[in-house]
Amino acid sequence: MRNFFLLLRRLQVLLLFLLLQAVSITLLVRYNKSHQAKYMEWSYDVTGSINKRYSDVAAYFSLADNNKRLAEENNRLRNLLAENFTSIDTSATLRFDTAMIDSSRVMRKYLWRNAAVINNSVSSQNNFITIERGRLQGIAPEMAVVSAGGIVGVVTDVSDNMAIVRSLLHRKSITSVMLKNSGTTGLLEWDGKNPGLLQLKGIPKSTALKVGDTVLTSNISLNYPAGLMVGTIAKVEKETDGNNYKLQVKPGNNFYSVDYVDVIENLFLKEQRDIEQRINKQQQQ
Repeated sequence: MRNFFLLLRRLQVLLLFLLLQAVSITLLVRYNKSHQAKYMEWSYDVTGSINKRYSDVAAYFSLADNNKRLAEENNRLRNLLAENFTSIDTSATLRFDTAMIDSSRVMRKYLWRNAAVINNSVSSQNNFITIERGRLQGIAPEMAVVSAGGIVGVVTDVSDNMAIVRSLLHRKSITSVMLKNSGTTGLLEWDGKNPGLLQLKGIPKSTALKVGDTVLTSNISLNYPAGLMVGTIAKVEKETDGNNYKLQVKPGNNFYSVDYVDVIENLFLKEQRDIEQRINKQQQQ
């Protein structure tokens, strides 16, 4: 404490000068309109700069909450898209005596649920993603998973509150896709080498295509709705022993930074599987 008083005593002249300077500036600003206007302008600039910096910092720390809200809003809007519905028996009518009853109706085919990614691997040949939704939230195996950039993978296993997604970056991942321009379908795989490139096979050499063409999910995919973004053609190669191209596809997603996804349930999947299995059994008999 003694040292503090000694310091004040040593700086008393400087402190007195600063005090008088502050008083004089206050009086000058208060009783002089031009100086008052300049002072107010300067104070607004300083306050605005401080507030902007504070807002930038606050916005940075609220990015996670904002992303979550955007994911929830995207999920709500995607569930309203016409592509998630299908027309059932649109031309049929029921006859009862002489009355005509229109039985055409539209039914929901796809249901979207958003989920947060809590674990993600990209460095092995068989990569998986863990999401924070499971059986209790309606998630089941074989449901498709997409994110803002494009398709991500397919659910393979679920617990009560979590699920495992087999990423497109998996040696056993096979997805039916098509070229946007021509509608030609092929199979999308991954060779386990470069996480930034997928391989598209089964496209005939007679197909007109070029680097940069868009690749979408096809209409014969069991898991994915048709027309979802997959990626773009990065390189065109010809098979040496066949009549097809081997295309290198740059995925629409950056798998290093997937944080929120949507899980898509095909409400007709079980029905389609059951009827196709019955046909296969009949043909084998």
